[in-house]
Amino acid sequence: MNKPRPGSSAQALGRVSHWDAAKGLGFVQPDAGGERLVLRRADLAGRLKARGNPDVGEPVRYTPRDGMAKGVHSQRASPPASAPPGARPRASRPAAAPNSARLLVIPAFGLLLGAIHMSWPLPRLVTTLYGALSTALFIVYGMDKWAAKRGRARVAESSLHLIALLGGWPGALLGQQVFRHKTAKPAFLRWTWAMVALNLLALVWIVTPAGWQAIAVLRRLVAGG
Repeated sequence: MNKPRPGSSAQALGRVSHWDAAKGLGFVQPDAGGERLVLRRADLAGRLKARGNPDVGEPVRYTPRDGMAKGVHSQRASPPASAPPGARPRASRPAAAPNSARLLVIPAFGLLLGAIHMSWPLPRLVTTLYGALSTALFIVYGMDKWAAKRGRARVAESSLHLIALLGGWPGALLGQQVFRHKTAKPAFLRWTWAMVALNLLALVWIVTPAGWQAIAVLRRLVAGG
């Protein structure tokens, strides 16, 4: 049974059971039961008057009078306050969509390794190291994504970058795209690409004659000192 509101003993509660927006007419079904009351657009009040059209099923407070619902107010919770003029609404940052173009670096790297090997045969250890570290880092990215969803302990970003620098960066790029992990952090991505660049420079330095000559020069300088 509806209790009258203080200062409005004739008021009652109900729900909009029908509304014809074209005619501006509808019905209110009292919560306490009984016959439906006619609802007119002219009798809407408060937020309902501003909207102009109630929703079917919307809870309302009204004053019953001569088979009609008068002074009809919505009983829905008030919507959040509108933002100041010119302010942009805040939105949660979506996860970045996979960017498969980044993965083109991996086959390009394979071609680079092949070209280097044809000119200066690479030790088997080099390809083994890249393969092992890339596989390991790919798995680590998957585990870290799983931990992030469940609030578990995470892998330090410095550890991810270190493994990438040592040769696991192909697995890092693949893990970022497959698991959609760490792709929304520009700073982290910049560090990832820095590790890629440093690793490639180190590779060229170590396995090509240019690197050998530079290392020989350094050795002579150290020996002479």
